[in-house]
Amino acid sequence: LAEAFTKLGSPTRRSIVFLSVTGEEQGLIGAEYYAKNPIFPAVKTVAVINMDALDIYGKMKDITIIGYGLSELDKYVEEEAMNQGRTVRPDPKPERGSYFRSDHFPFARQGFPAIYPSSGIDHVEHGEEWTKARIDKYVSENYHKPSDEFDPNWDLSGAVDDLRLLFKVGYKLGMESIFPNWKEGIEYRAKRDAVLEEAKKK
Repeated sequence: LAEAFTKLGSPTRRSIVFLSVTGEEQGLIGAEYYAKNPIFPAVKTVAVINMDALDIYGKMKDITIIGYGLSELDKYVEEEAMNQGRTVRPDPKPERGSYFRSDHFPFARQGFPAIYPSSGIDHVEHGEEWTKARIDKYVSENYHKPSDEFDPNWDLSGAVDDLRLLFKVGYKLGMESIFPNWKEGIEYRAKRDAVLEEAKKK
Protein backbone atom coordinates (compact mmCIF):
# COMPACT_ATOMS: atom_id res chain seq x y z
CA LEU A 1 0.00 0.00 0.00
CA ALA A 2 2.77 2.43 0.88
CA GLU A 3 4.46 1.73 -2.44
CA ALA A 4 1.17 2.26 -4.26
CA PHE A 5 0.78 5.71 -2.71
CA THR A 6 4.32 6.66 -3.80
CA LYS A 7 3.46 5.74 -7.39
CA LEU A 8 0.48 8.06 -7.71
CA GLY A 9 0.74 10.62 -10.50
CA SER A 10 0.53 13.34 -7.87
CA PRO A 11 0.64 12.94 -4.08
CA THR A 12 -2.41 13.14 -1.87
CA ARG A 13 -3.20 16.55 -0.38
CA ARG A 14 -2.70 15.16 3.10
CA SER A 15 0.29 13.21 4.39
CA ILE A 16 -0.15 9.48 4.90
CA VAL A 17 1.88 7.78 7.62
CA PHE A 18 2.50 4.03 7.61
CA LEU A 19 3.26 2.96 11.15
CA SER A 20 4.42 -0.46 12.35
CA VAL A 21 4.18 -0.61 16.12
CA THR A 22 5.58 -3.17 18.53
CA GLY A 23 4.40 -4.75 21.75
CA GLU A 24 0.74 -5.31 20.94
CA GLU A 25 0.68 -8.55 22.90
CA GLN A 26 2.41 -6.85 25.83
CA GLY A 27 -0.39 -4.31 26.22
CA LEU A 28 -0.46 -2.28 22.98
CA ILE A 29 2.62 -0.42 24.21
CA GLY A 30 3.92 0.68 20.79
CA ALA A 31 0.57 2.10 19.71
CA GLU A 32 0.09 3.64 23.15
CA TYR A 33 3.42 5.45 22.89
CA TYR A 34 2.74 6.86 19.43
CA ALA A 35 -0.83 7.86 20.28
CA LYS A 36 0.54 9.99 23.13
CA ASN A 37 3.59 11.22 21.17
CA PRO A 38 2.47 11.55 17.54
CA ILE A 39 4.75 12.82 14.77
CA PHE A 40 1.88 14.96 13.52
CA PRO A 41 -0.33 16.82 16.02
CA ALA A 42 -3.62 15.20 16.96
CA VAL A 43 -5.54 18.08 15.43
CA LYS A 44 -3.94 17.34 12.06
CA THR A 45 -4.45 13.59 12.21
CA VAL A 46 -7.60 12.85 10.27
CA ALA A 47 -8.00 9.12 10.83
CA VAL A 48 -6.32 5.90 11.91
CA ILE A 49 -6.83 2.73 9.87
CA ASN A 50 -5.72 -0.40 11.71
CA MET A 51 -4.63 -3.34 9.57
CA ASP A 52 -4.15 -6.09 12.13
CA ALA A 53 -4.45 -9.19 9.96
CA LEU A 54 -5.42 -10.04 6.40
CA ASP A 55 -7.84 -12.51 4.82
CA ILE A 56 -6.16 -15.88 4.20
CA TYR A 57 -9.22 -17.79 2.95
CA GLY A 58 -10.02 -16.19 -0.41
CA LYS A 59 -12.53 -13.77 -1.85
CA MET A 60 -15.44 -12.68 0.36
CA LYS A 61 -18.81 -11.11 -0.31
CA ASP A 62 -18.36 -8.95 2.76
CA ILE A 63 -15.84 -7.14 4.93
CA THR A 64 -15.96 -6.81 8.71
CA ILE A 65 -15.52 -3.64 10.75
CA ILE A 66 -14.52 -4.33 14.34
CA GLY A 67 -16.38 -1.65 16.31
CA TYR A 68 -18.88 -1.01 13.51
CA GLY A 69 -21.16 1.92 14.30
CA LEU A 70 -18.71 3.94 16.38
CA SER A 71 -17.36 6.47 13.91
CA GLU A 72 -18.10 8.29 10.69
CA LEU A 73 -15.27 6.32 9.10
CA ASP A 74 -17.72 3.44 8.60
CA LYS A 75 -19.21 5.17 5.57
CA TYR A 76 -15.84 5.27 3.80
CA VAL A 77 -15.52 1.50 4.01
CA GLU A 78 -19.20 1.06 3.12
CA GLU A 79 -18.83 3.11 -0.07
CA GLU A 80 -15.76 1.25 -1.27
CA ALA A 81 -17.21 -2.13 -0.32
CA MET A 82 -20.29 -1.31 -2.39
CA ASN A 83 -18.03 -0.42 -5.33
CA GLN A 84 -16.60 -3.94 -5.06
CA GLY A 85 -20.07 -5.46 -4.85
CA ARG A 86 -19.58 -6.35 -1.18
CA THR A 87 -21.34 -5.61 2.09
CA VAL A 88 -20.08 -4.47 5.50
CA ARG A 89 -20.83 -6.40 8.67
CA PRO A 90 -20.06 -5.92 12.38
CA ASP A 91 -17.72 -8.16 14.34
CA PRO A 92 -19.19 -11.70 14.24
CA LYS A 93 -17.43 -12.52 17.53
CA PRO A 94 -17.77 -9.38 19.71
CA GLU A 95 -17.42 -11.50 22.86
CA ARG A 96 -13.71 -11.86 22.07
CA GLY A 97 -13.26 -8.15 22.77
CA SER A 98 -11.14 -7.62 19.66
CA TYR A 99 -11.94 -3.90 19.59
CA PHE A 100 -10.12 -3.40 22.88
CA ARG A 101 -7.14 -5.64 22.07
CA SER A 102 -5.75 -4.19 18.85
CA ASP A 103 -3.49 -1.27 18.01
CA HIS A 104 -6.19 1.22 17.01
CA PHE A 105 -7.54 1.27 20.58
CA PRO A 106 -4.89 3.58 22.17
CA PHE A 107 -5.60 6.02 19.34
CA ALA A 108 -9.31 5.88 20.04
CA ARG A 109 -8.72 6.62 23.73
CA GLN A 110 -6.75 9.71 22.72
CA GLY A 111 -9.65 10.86 20.55
CA PHE A 112 -8.23 9.95 17.14
CA PRO A 113 -11.02 8.64 14.89
CA ALA A 114 -9.93 5.05 14.32
CA ILE A 115 -11.32 2.15 12.36
CA TYR A 116 -10.43 -1.52 12.36
CA PRO A 117 -11.47 -3.29 9.15
CA SER A 118 -11.06 -7.05 9.18
CA SER A 119 -11.64 -9.86 6.72
CA GLY A 120 -15.15 -10.90 5.82
CA ILE A 121 -16.65 -14.31 6.53
CA ASP A 122 -19.07 -14.87 3.62
CA HIS A 123 -16.84 -16.71 1.17
CA VAL A 124 -17.77 -16.22 -2.49
CA GLU A 125 -17.78 -19.96 -3.20
CA HIS A 126 -18.20 -21.67 0.17
CA GLY A 127 -20.35 -19.32 2.27
CA GLU A 128 -20.23 -18.30 5.92
CA GLU A 129 -20.20 -21.61 7.78
CA TRP A 130 -17.19 -22.82 5.79
CA THR A 131 -15.23 -19.67 6.65
CA LYS A 132 -16.27 -19.64 10.31
CA ALA A 133 -15.17 -23.27 10.69
CA ARG A 134 -11.73 -22.47 9.27
CA ILE A 135 -11.30 -19.38 11.40
CA ASP A 136 -12.27 -21.31 14.54
CA LYS A 137 -9.86 -24.10 13.61
CA TYR A 138 -7.01 -21.64 13.09
CA VAL A 139 -7.71 -19.86 16.37
CA SER A 140 -7.79 -23.12 18.33
CA GLU A 141 -4.80 -24.78 16.66
CA ASN A 142 -2.48 -21.96 15.53
CA TYR A 143 -3.32 -18.55 16.97
CA HIS A 144 -0.51 -17.38 19.31
CA LYS A 145 1.21 -20.74 18.96
CA PRO A 146 4.53 -21.64 17.28
CA SER A 147 2.56 -22.70 14.18
CA ASP A 148 1.14 -19.18 13.78
CA GLU A 149 3.30 -18.59 10.71
CA PHE A 150 2.93 -17.93 6.99
CA ASP A 151 1.48 -20.85 5.06
CA PRO A 152 2.03 -20.99 1.27
CA ASN A 153 -1.37 -22.68 0.94
CA TRP A 154 -3.23 -19.53 2.01
CA ASP A 155 -5.53 -17.99 -0.61
CA LEU A 156 -4.63 -14.29 -0.53
CA SER A 157 -7.00 -13.18 -3.30
CA GLY A 158 -9.39 -11.84 -0.65
CA ALA A 159 -6.54 -9.96 1.02
CA VAL A 160 -5.85 -8.26 -2.32
CA ASP A 161 -9.50 -7.15 -2.50
CA ASP A 162 -9.30 -5.78 1.05
CA LEU A 163 -6.05 -3.93 0.36
CA ARG A 164 -7.49 -2.34 -2.77
CA LEU A 165 -10.51 -1.27 -0.74
CA LEU A 166 -8.33 0.23 2.00
CA PHE A 167 -6.20 2.01 -0.58
CA LYS A 168 -9.33 3.73 -1.90
CA VAL A 169 -10.39 4.66 1.66
CA GLY A 170 -6.95 6.09 2.41
CA TYR A 171 -6.86 7.94 -0.88
CA LYS A 172 -10.24 9.57 -0.27
CA LEU A 173 -9.26 10.63 3.24
CA GLY A 174 -5.99 11.94 1.86
CA MET A 175 -7.62 14.09 -0.78
CA GLU A 176 -10.60 15.67 0.99
CA SER A 177 -10.77 18.42 3.61
CA ILE A 178 -13.35 16.76 5.89
CA PHE A 179 -12.46 15.67 9.42
CA PRO A 180 -14.51 12.55 10.24
CA ASN A 181 -15.43 12.18 13.88
CA TRP A 182 -16.80 9.67 16.33
CA LYS A 183 -20.57 9.38 16.29
CA GLU A 184 -22.66 11.26 18.84
CA GLY A 185 -22.67 9.61 22.24
CA ILE A 186 -19.41 7.70 21.73
CA GLU A 187 -17.05 8.29 24.67
CA TYR A 188 -14.01 9.06 22.51
CA ARG A 189 -15.76 11.99 20.82
CA ALA A 190 -15.39 14.40 23.75
CA LYS A 191 -11.60 14.36 23.56
CA ARG A 192 -11.68 14.75 19.77
CA ASP A 193 -14.12 17.66 19.97
CA ALA A 194 -11.91 19.36 22.56
CA VAL A 195 -8.84 19.06 20.32
CA LEU A 196 -10.67 20.44 17.29
CA GLU A 197 -12.19 23.27 19.33
CA GLU A 198 -8.80 24.26 20.74
CA ALA A 199 -7.40 24.37 17.20
CA LYS A 200 -10.09 26.84 16.12
CA LYS A 201 -8.94 29.26 18.81
CA LYS A 202 -5.37 29.36 17.50
